Amino acid sequence: MPVLAAYIGYSGVSTALEKSDGSFVFQRFPYSYSHELFSSVCDENIFYKQVLDAIAKENRTKLSDFDVLLTGFIALPMPDLNIKLAADAYSLISKHNEDYPVLVDESTILTRDRFLSEVPVNFLTNNEFYANLSIYPQLITRDYEDQVSLDGLIIDKVRRANIDPASDKPIVFTGDRFAKRDYEPVFKYSLALDLINSPGCYYVKMDKNNAVLLAALIKEYNSGLDVDCSEMIEDVGTFVIAPGQTEVLVTTALETSQFFDLSGGAVFILPLDVSVPTKISIKNRNVGNIEGEVTGGKLGILFDTRTRRNQLISDAKVMSAFMKEIDEALRGI
Repeated sequence: MPVLAAYIGYSGVSTALEKSDGSFVFQRFPYSYSHELFSSVCDENIFYKQVLDAIAKENRTKLSDFDVLLTGFIALPMPDLNIKLAADAYSLISKHNEDYPVLVDESTILTRDRFLSEVPVNFLTNNEFYANLSIYPQLITRDYEDQVSLDGLIIDKVRRANIDPASDKPIVFTGDRFAKRDYEPVFKYSLALDLINSPGCYYVKMDKNNAVLLAALIKEYNSGLDVDCSEMIEDVGTFVIAPGQTEVLVTTALETSQFFDLSGGAVFILPLDVSVPTKISIKNRNVGNIEGEVTGGKLGILFDTRTRRNQLISDAKVMSAFMKEIDEALRGI
């Protein structure tokens, strides 16, 4: 039978449904079960069965036509779903070796090395938006200060717990924080940049629908299935974190070159044609001399020379220029 894999996240349900030709369609239902809202009407079991029923129907099939696979941070089993395989998110991420996944939602940080999930009580009681979010997890704020506060909570947890996702493998940010819509797309990029603490060069990706977890879950069930989730994984580009004054020379295979002398305290984006091989040379007191080939993505190369790595979106001056550069990069200017 074909499979229907689902990740039950903090603010929604991400799914991968196998079609008749063996390919997979990835979809997201932007709501999750809230005990406060729905307990008088249904339990989690009924709620998620109806969600998966609706997803199957939308694809002109029936849920009974599929082997249902499930992952997330929820109480299992859910007997009405007739689950063929249930696996927790940590075990799946621990086995993912192609990239370095970093799962993030409003209350959880998960890597293959560390797991942290907590919300300070004083934050919950003193932050009106977060109090509402605990009941309505699908909320998307349009208030800049609320976004600063929410992402600041995530960054603070990561730094206090000494979690650093620095890796020589591509870092793929996944989880509901990166799967759900943002009022401004720049918030996801600024959060990803702030979550990496160590100076160096990193290739960064973003998972639009928890496809990393879903693909791992499907492979766990049937290693012979070919799961192409490339359309769900955004190649963001190369992040260069080099605190302080930085000299940069970028050379392409077309024999063009650009030299930059970046002052400390800047965030700068250099668009990069992904089809043209590019080399970069960096001279910085904190990272030393670095030379090598780099790969572009949606943003190209992002340089961060801030000596004090405070939360990026809380710095109005730096963020104003950064938002303009992000907008231009996304529009291909």
